Amino acid sequence: MASGEVIVGRVIQAHGVSGRVRVQVLSDVPHRFDTGQLLNIGFGSFRITDSSPTGFDHVVLELSGVSSRDQAQALVGLEITVPETAARAMREGEYFHFQLLGLRVLTEDEELLGEITEILETGSNDVYVVSGSGRDVLVPALVDVVKDVRLDEGVMIVDLPDGLR
Repeated sequence: MASGEVIVGRVIQAHGVSGRVRVQVLSDVPHRFDTGQLLNIGFGSFRITDSSPTGFDHVVLELSGVSSRDQAQALVGLEITVPETAARAMREGEYFHFQLLGLRVLTEDEELLGEITEILETGSNDVYVVSGSGRDVLVPALVDVVKDVRLDEGVMIVDLPDGLR
C-alpha cells in the first residue's frame, strides 16, 4: 500500500466470467463503492462501472479495464485503497486500522506486551491482537483499557484488567 492510502476493501474472488470481482467492504463511508468511484487496487487505478451490494459487507464490482475472469482473478487477494484525503475525517480518539497495526503496546508501567498484529471487529468494540513475548494478548478497544495512543511514537498505552494476560 502506498503512503497516504487508506484500505477500504479487499478483492476476495472473481465473480462470473465477465471480469466482475467480489469485494469485502472495509469502509463505512456511504457510496464508497458506487458506480463512477475511482479505486486503487494493487498498482492500478480502476473506475467502478457497475456495483451490486451482496450483503452487509460485500459488493460485486465491474471495473473499467477488467473484462475477463482471468483479469479479475489476478486481483484476488489485493487490497483496495483510496487516497487518505478521500477518507472520512476521524474524530479525536478515533483511528484507522492501518494507523494502529504495528504499534508497540505498553502497560502503564512501561512493560512491553508486543505489537498490534490484527484487529478483530466484534459487534460492540474492536479487539486488538497483540503479539509478542510468547503468546497473543487480546486487548479490548475500550476507553478504560486504552489509555493513550501516540502515533508519532508508534506506541499504545494500556491498562489491562485482571485476567487479560
